[in-house]
Amino acid sequence: MPRLSNVEKVSSNSFEPADNRSLTSEVPHIHEEEKGIQFFDGKFTVRSANKSELREQAYKLLYEIYSQTGLAKSNSNGLWLSIYDALPETTTFISEDEKGKIVGALTLVFDSPIGLPADELYKNEVDKVRNAGGQICEFISLGTNHAAKSPLKILAGLFYCAFLHAWQKKNSSDLTITVHPRHEGFYCRKLSFEKIGLERNYAKVNGAPAVLLNVSLKEKIRLRHKHRIFPFSILNFSDQKELEVYNRIENMICPMSDEEFFTFFIDKTDTWKKASPQQKDFIKAVYPAHEANHYEVSRALAKAFSKKHRYPKIP
Repeated sequence: MPRLSNVEKVSSNSFEPADNRSLTSEVPHIHEEEKGIQFFDGKFTVRSANKSELREQAYKLLYEIYSQTGLAKSNSNGLWLSIYDALPETTTFISEDEKGKIVGALTLVFDSPIGLPADELYKNEVDKVRNAGGQICEFISLGTNHAAKSPLKILAGLFYCAFLHAWQKKNSSDLTITVHPRHEGFYCRKLSFEKIGLERNYAKVNGAPAVLLNVSLKEKIRLRHKHRIFPFSILNFSDQKELEVYNRIENMICPMSDEEFFTFFIDKTDTWKKASPQQKDFIKAVYPAHEANHYEVSRALAKAFSKKHRYPKIP
């Protein structure tokens, strides 16, 4: 669990401000446009961070959020990411306001041979879900700009798109998330999560406490008809409309390129250096075209760097 998936201080007030009432009483209307999916009459647009500049903006926003709340250790690159972001199926969703400014982000990680981020603290608990036959995924790196208006609506759009992608892409049966204990009540009351992991201190976020929560996605039908649940109240669309939204989401998703991999995991951070041997082996395996030397990439990539730049060898 390379990062604490929470909504730590989404706003300067309590995590359940008065705005929560308008969210549950308002029937959201989704519009579709080329750049993403609009929620709440166009106030927020959610799309996939599917290119370098969007990924970097998302990583920077998350670093700022976690730094302001004391969860991120100071670093010179100002980016918040982990080796799990390199997996081709990992998807970061971003939310933009009406001016096109990124105001929120959330990352979805599917289970793989290198596990999930939550395994770092809660492997036994996550394994129980796996052993029960569950197809598990995890929400990580979740947050909204502290100055953004209507943070709960931002989260609603992010949760909806990530939830729909998780459920439709791999028919995921379970969704796990690691949150600060003070937000446990919100997730359990409003989103039907259940605590499956007791409070533990998490080194990645400066030793802040964390609890592991899980929700069964098999109960999707029950969730979509509980209109007072946030944010699943916005799942109250027809199956056809939901399929249309899902297709829009899938069309936006694009795995990280070789150049992006080099930029974010080697050049700008030491994420690759800190990865375990097992993680490195798997990452190299899912990029078979460059298994001999992952950073001696294609001609196109070579053109993007100075001839003086020497690509590091994989340890």
